[in-house]
Amino acid sequence: MKRWLEGLVAIAVVGFGLAVGMVWGRSPALVEWERARAVCIQSDDWGLCGFLPDSSAIVALDREALAPGPFPEVYWHSTLEDSAAVASLAGILATHHGRDGLPAVLQPNYILGSLEYASGPDSMATWIEHRLPDVPAGYERPGLWKAVRDARLAGVWHPELHGRWHYDPGRRKANTAGRDAVEAAASRQILVFPDSERSWELGPWRAREELRAELAGNLRIFADLFGREPRSVIAPDYVWNDADEAMWLAHDLRVIQGQRQQRMASWRGLEGRVRKVFHRTLTRWWRRDRVYLDRNCIFEPVQQIDSRGITTAAAAAVREAWARGEPAVLEAHRINFSHLDQRVPDLGRRELDRLLAGLDRDGAIFLVDGEVAGLQRRGTSWAARGTRIVLRNYTHSRRLVVLPAAARAVTARLRGQEPERAGPLVFSLAPGETRIVRGPI
Repeated sequence: MKRWLEGLVAIAVVGFGLAVGMVWGRSPALVEWERARAVCIQSDDWGLCGFLPDSSAIVALDREALAPGPFPEVYWHSTLEDSAAVASLAGILATHHGRDGLPAVLQPNYILGSLEYASGPDSMATWIEHRLPDVPAGYERPGLWKAVRDARLAGVWHPELHGRWHYDPGRRKANTAGRDAVEAAASRQILVFPDSERSWELGPWRAREELRAELAGNLRIFADLFGREPRSVIAPDYVWNDADEAMWLAHDLRVIQGQRQQRMASWRGLEGRVRKVFHRTLTRWWRRDRVYLDRNCIFEPVQQIDSRGITTAAAAAVREAWARGEPAVLEAHRINFSHLDQRVPDLGRRELDRLLAGLDRDGAIFLVDGEVAGLQRRGTSWAARGTRIVLRNYTHSRRLVVLPAAARAVTARLRGQEPERAGPLVFSLAPGETRIVRGPI
């Protein structure tokens, strides 16, 4: 009887602990986020060559053949960003500053490749693979990469990794072949294809070796574009599994975005939701070799009728995150800032300006994933923000912050210079200190 009671108590304790974890839903942190008032703006789909190259592509298009059933209307005119979209957005970010004096910063998560459908000899179609900055016909955007570089120099544009395609390329090819309407759309470089919403880039059916090769290629493309390796990753469509995380960790990608929205391909229904909650709770507490950053604030004004209400709700969600002792992590997809109908990005930028003005008044600071992760686990962080190096110590004691040589190399390359010293540097920061280092170091 005694053993039975002891077992029952043990089960109750474990169950209570899991329940607390499910409600609390976050990893242990070394930072008092309510005092820090940190905001991180994560934005997916930059670099994605889709859904249309231009407005003419959709003329006389059989949408039902491509995407039967409901499909968000705003996405039918989604397109690859251009230099004006980046410059306009960067201009708004640069006008808002956190209480540390640094401008607001956007973290655009990049898709790095694309497929072009082209007619070959004897009416045979071919698929041509492109890697940024190379793009399919129709998606050329003169001046885009200069605008990106200028935004990075200003410290308002901090790219991270999203993926290669945002879909399974094999399924796109298979689901296009032999369908006249779909092939016609593909020849116009329209990205949507039948079952595209379930043709996930990291679908569990894809060969692991193929995914490893794509990831290795992604890191090379990313480094060539931005002069550094990514520090954070978000899976396309929020679909990934433990094997994908192991693959990321093998390349030192230890900051994972969007776990709360993670979709397990085989976990469905009520049972799937319960398994997801348990999995999320356990991994956040026991997998100390990585940091999960949840998106706890939604800012998608162009996808809703009441855009002003979305902005108000996002501002409230930021304050609620701080009150729970969490950094505020905003989700804001590219669709809000780049679109073939200019009224859409005009609205998105206007509402972002309104949101950031409120955050300025609230005394927010604007961080990127690498900073949030470092503060979460060590209480200290470093980041290359344009031509500045930002070092932080948010603990209650003096700490050493090690700055890798790679961080200095990023700022040097943006200035067109070479790093003056090789090897890491060590800085001693007082409790609560933020140190902004400008110029060569």
